[in-house]
Amino acid sequence: MRQSLRRPTTLLSALALCGALAACGDAPTLPTSFAQEAGGKTWVAVTPPAGMPDARSWLAYTSRPLAAQLREMTQQAARARRAGMLEAALEMEGQATRLAASFVTTDPAAPKVMGAIGAVREWEHRAQDRLRAGDYPELAAALSTVAAHRAAAELALSQGDRKTAVLRLADAADAARPFAPQAVALDLVARAEARIDGDPSPTPDLRRARLLLRLAREAMATGDQTRAMKRAWYALQIVDAHDGGGAR
Repeated sequence: MRQSLRRPTTLLSALALCGALAACGDAPTLPTSFAQEAGGKTWVAVTPPAGMPDARSWLAYTSRPLAAQLREMTQQAARARRAGMLEAALEMEGQATRLAASFVTTDPAAPKVMGAIGAVREWEHRAQDRLRAGDYPELAAALSTVAAHRAAAELALSQGDRKTAVLRLADAADAARPFAPQAVALDLVARAEARIDGDPSPTPDLRRARLLLRLAREAMATGDQTRAMKRAWYALQIVDAHDGGGAR
């Protein structure tokens, strides 16, 4: 999966150090990946490490008008998140990341690019840890894609082409984004809400699941992605138990 590339020894050492720092920074805290059965499938999430490339990573290397536009986009996304418009917020954040990476006008500082590469490597480590614990084909495919884009970014950086490296890092972030806890939580909430709304006379169990879904959305709005995901999982499991005639 990982590609062997020729590059100066100093660059290899710097990249390895970035990966180690990213791992150490998140080390003794909460689990970095999750997997849970609900709604007839296994839902897998990988928490993005600090430093994963986004629009803010490259603001300083874009033109002033574009930087102002990107700031406005991120502010709009934040307002949408606070208002509970979570799907719109995620879409705007993804668009801003791609826009920033596509219109970098000056070469980003090499340490900045190496830091982003280190964060992507840490995401790969987290995904690999989860895959060692089970068989998750969708995550395995995403890991392969992320690793390929990261390797291409490393190659571009070793050749002095930092702008291309930034684009490949944006590709890596795009491939990893569907497995972020918030993205998984939104999918879970949508699945559970659709099933509850299809019941014309919800039982107390379903009303409890609906409360959990509302709490999940509130957690997402305040940035507590992991709690949102777990509440959504639990809500969908309640719906499963209800539909199966059991109690949970």
